[in-house]
Amino acid sequence: MGGSEPLQTQACEDRDFSEWHGGCPWCAVWVVRVDGMQVQALLDQLRAAIQPWLLPRYERQPHVTVAYRGLMVDAQPLHACPQATFGTTQLGADIAAFQAAELAPFSLMLQGVGSFSTVPYLAVSANARLQQAHDAVAASEPFPGWRYVPHLTLGHYACQMPMHRVLQPLQACIAEALGLPVPVDALWLARYRTSDIAGALHFEGRFDLRTQTYHAEPGALIVL
Repeated sequence: MGGSEPLQTQACEDRDFSEWHGGCPWCAVWVVRVDGMQVQALLDQLRAAIQPWLLPRYERQPHVTVAYRGLMVDAQPLHACPQATFGTTQLGADIAAFQAAELAPFSLMLQGVGSFSTVPYLAVSANARLQQAHDAVAASEPFPGWRYVPHLTLGHYACQMPMHRVLQPLQACIAEALGLPVPVDALWLARYRTSDIAGALHFEGRFDLRTQTYHAEPGALIVL
């Protein structure tokens, strides 16, 4: 989720990366949910502009990642995963960290488009409160030179090609959306299936920025 913009896209594989998850079925992430017909219409327009170069499937709901939290501890002992790091203890610590940061509701602004090597995205303007939320639970950066880049992913690249060929049609679609506000009154804990790189998010619960309390969703795997 960071680094300088690459010169070439990198083709992605729609497969089960078992060498990463080692059999752990779920991975946890804190996100901002981005709802609204205007944003969805813009995402659809951007994806359509570059669809020939994307993997055909991307089912994740519109969201801005706040912080990756790792493989989830499975509630079923028969499916215990030694690589898993995120469970009730870690969730409790995250909630305490958000409360200590005294985060208040805020708004994000759509800023433009950009791309990492593997995915193009709709960019979000820098926001001090979003950065504060990220810093509260992201203890360390994954590698030197990495930086947090808030964004909404458009999909995964299916081929290698010069990056400018992708960015040109995206930039042609984006002008009217600059400055579109995204109100944020909660941070959501979500999980996704590790075997599906493009599968939907499942929402575990939300941290309400107005009340500074966490509320589990029906069907949550981690309940305090």
